[in-house]
Amino acid sequence: MQQNINLSSQEIYVAQLVSEGKTDGEIANTIFVSKRRVGEIISNIKNKWNISTRVELGIQAYRSGLLKEKTFS
Repeated sequence: MQQNINLSSQEIYVAQLVSEGKTDGEIANTIFVSKRRVGEIISNIKNKWNISTRVELGIQAYRSGLLKEKTFS
């Protein structure tokens, strides 16, 4: 499923950070925007993907291939 095609590079990065469990505040500090702007970006992603929760966002990011597999040692 290639639904990430409609996302900007910033939206893709935010989707990845949300999927890692980052809070809006943590994301804001990472990408140097306000928490309000992060909320707007997440809302835009949800609208584009026709979803309503952060959990669904994480699932869709995974299904779209946006998440890199992490290995633990």
